[in-house]
Amino acid sequence: MAGSDLTIRVDSEAFRALKAEAITLDLSIDELASKIISSYLSSSIAGISLEEQINIDGDSQLKGLIGKNFTDEGARAYSQAARYEFQKHSAKKGIDSQSALAQLSEIALKYHGDIQLINKILLGRHVLTGQEMVDIIELNGYCPLQKTLQDWSRDSLSALCKVFVEAIEI
Repeated sequence: MAGSDLTIRVDSEAFRALKAEAITLDLSIDELASKIISSYLSSSIAGISLEEQINIDGDSQLKGLIGKNFTDEGARAYSQAARYEFQKHSAKKGIDSQSALAQLSEIALKYHGDIQLINKILLGRHVLTGQEMVDIIELNGYCPLQKTLQDWSRDSLSALCKVFVEAIEI
């Protein structure tokens, strides 16, 4: 499908994060930017946040997730989405990855997260499997990686929540 050309100015940190994620996903920067914009518009046009759609109370456990299976493909997409959110919010905060990871380690303790695993995922050194996601949910009733990123970024991370829900095997 051919699209219209549009030039958008993006700050250098966000561009570097976009470029790195495009390489990781084996997409062109244009393809990834189009997907991000389309995803954002489709969720904002509906006018209802993902949390409202699936009725999540930010501090409660998602009891309905216990016993669900996650696909390996969905877990891989979730890992990549978490990494993207980490890079995006690090750039917004104007800090490098190591400083950001140091901040995350304190927060991860609050959510019983395995900071070594979280660091590996966010640095692109590990990709979650469906079974790992099942095990994490069984243990906690929620995903500590997601809770940690939400708390650290002070953002609901609706796109990450959507990828998480889409990772559930139907």
